[in-house]
Amino acid sequence: MTLSEAPPKVAALVVLALLGAGGPALARSPYDGLWAVSFIPDQGDCDRHDVEVFVRNGEISHVGDRGFFTAEGTVGDQGRVEASIGALGLTVSAEGRLAERQGGGTWAFPERGCAGRWSAERRSPVPVETSDDQ
Repeated sequence: MTLSEAPPKVAALVVLALLGAGGPALARSPYDGLWAVSFIPDQGDCDRHDVEVFVRNGEISHVGDRGFFTAEGTVGDQGRVEASIGALGLTVSAEGRLAERQGGGTWAFPERGCAGRWSAERRSPVPVETSDDQ
């Protein structure tokens, strides 16, 4: 029997089960969610910056301000972070580690002779859905 030959209720249940409808969305990485990140300079003439990023399925992305602020990178299974964070075409490289609710590491901005440390705090354990036009 194919899905098209199944009684309508059975077909609907199969489709719902395949789509995961009716239940909460599950994070695919223990680090998925909304994170507030602070970049604190230890050397050079750079200012402190606070940004928010999403981690979804271990991939880092920006929150809002598309085109002005960029964030990309990965969070590995053990929380290892490798990322590029930028604004207006200038990029800072960052590495470190996330835990369940917080994390930290180092960053470098060689073009300006700056470097420092970053700290992160999880704001939301499940990523907020965003539209593509945001």
